[in-house]
Amino acid sequence: MAGSEVQLTGGDGPSMATGTHPVASRSGRRRAAWLGAVAQLAPPALFYLLLFVAPLGILAAYSVYTVDQINLQIEPGFTLDNYRAAVDAGLYRELIVHTILTGLAVAVVTVAFAYVFAYIATFVFPLRRELLLFLVLASIFGGYLVRIYAWRTILGEEGLVNSALASMGLISDPLDFLIFSRFAVVVTLVNFLLPFAILPLYSAMQNVPRDALEAGRDLGGGPLAVFRTILLPVTTTGIRVAFAFAFVLAAGDYVTPALVGGTSGQMVGNIIADQFGPAFNWPLGSALAFTTLALALVVYWIVGALLRFAAR
Repeated sequence: MAGSEVQLTGGDGPSMATGTHPVASRSGRRRAAWLGAVAQLAPPALFYLLLFVAPLGILAAYSVYTVDQINLQIEPGFTLDNYRAAVDAGLYRELIVHTILTGLAVAVVTVAFAYVFAYIATFVFPLRRELLLFLVLASIFGGYLVRIYAWRTILGEEGLVNSALASMGLISDPLDFLIFSRFAVVVTLVNFLLPFAILPLYSAMQNVPRDALEAGRDLGGGPLAVFRTILLPVTTTGIRVAFAFAFVLAAGDYVTPALVGGTSGQMVGNIIADQFGPAFNWPLGSALAFTTLALALVVYWIVGALLRFAAR
């Protein structure tokens, strides 16, 4: 009809008034959502690539290079001699094994103490858990070197522990194993890494329903049964994260062994630091780092498998 405006639309057909199609509209929305996701992921992805992937790639390249010790030059190429030296040389092999065992011991002790603390803060003192968490966070800001030298003072021959034991008449000579030993390295690293393990375990503990714990106890379950059937399955992820933090940081540390480890407490990190320093053998240092990393990943995979099996 003349002078009248007619608008015809079908169920899924195009709109003659707007000229848009629902399929095209949905495609545009998906494209906009995809671009928005890319925009959100781009900064962390770039950060990850530049500060993690790229350094690992450079380190991997150096590990197959050779070094000219006479002219002090690193020569590009491809050789596995550095990895053979890392595995075959008795000193390096012993230090790598010692490093993995020390990191494992530190991680187990740290996670055990952190788990108990997270449980107490969540279920024993629920009204004070924010205060306890604040104290944990505040302890992170304590100086790393300050803690190491504090433990040197505590564990030294004339330190707090030996002085207290001597004053009580329990010892006549200072205990030598307290300082410049593997024991000193483990104690110092546990003290430093404890807050980093508490945080993921505390977060995981918030997902444990209190009613389930009470029901387990009412049904006659002992502490071990309650832990096995209720606590462990819910907090497995927190345990794995806490273990990863403690294990990787302990196995990669070289300052603590240098200051409190002595000759018996040295770790492979000290040798790697020497290779990138006075020894000027970056290829060997890179190979030692990758060999240690590979063994650490194997240990972490085994621990994760054991946790998954125990949480069934």
